[in-house]
Amino acid sequence: MGLHTADAIVLRRYPYRETSLIVTCLTDGYGKLKGLVKGLRVQRSRHRSGMDALTMNRIVFYDTRTSQLHLISQCDLLEALAGLARDLDTMQAAARCAGLVDHVIPLEEPQPGVFALLKDTLERLALGGADHAALQAHFIVRLLRLIGFRPQLDACAACGAAVHAAAHWSARQGGLLCRACLPDDPEAPEASPELLAALERLAEAEAPPPVSPSLLPLLHRRLEEFLQWHLERPLTRAAV
Repeated sequence: MGLHTADAIVLRRYPYRETSLIVTCLTDGYGKLKGLVKGLRVQRSRHRSGMDALTMNRIVFYDTRTSQLHLISQCDLLEALAGLARDLDTMQAAARCAGLVDHVIPLEEPQPGVFALLKDTLERLALGGADHAALQAHFIVRLLRLIGFRPQLDACAACGAAVHAAAHWSARQGGLLCRACLPDDPEAPEASPELLAALERLAEAEAPPPVSPSLLPLLHRRLEEFLQWHLERPLTRAAV
């Protein structure tokens, strides 16, 4: 068994037997991990953070090599991110981001870019003052880009031809459709230049760029359609 140390964001946790917990974490160097924390529910002082959901911890874990459930022997709180509990909207926004990461990231596949993105997003939410809708839009578009699953915006998703004008948004096809391919999804709505420009800015910007408030509702509808079709994960579903 190998012994490892990692910074970890707790995505979810649930009881195991009477005294222990199983947690799912996103780590900085080892990707998403599942770990068993023994005795935590009766000896909380041993683990100062309690490995609460949506906290940042430094963990020490044993790689069992025979299972994807590892033994976490130590966990120390780095950031409580207490501001996430400021109100229901903030907590829901944080839970949606964590839940989406949990859904799309496989176990034990290093994802340092996704870890940095989730950490930054949760810290911004905890600080307050940020537009939740704009922050979530940036998170979703950047996450899709990092995992190689972003919508096709520079060419027709069906035929690959360049799309210069009068493009249509097809969540079913995975991006834009040209006029010739519109029969593949006849109900695909037109994609405005403003929407496409916003999606490009969000994909390229490491920090959340400004987005017109009037555009955000449409932007979220289009992203939700994309997630539902390709990830079977609606934007409105919160993490458990």
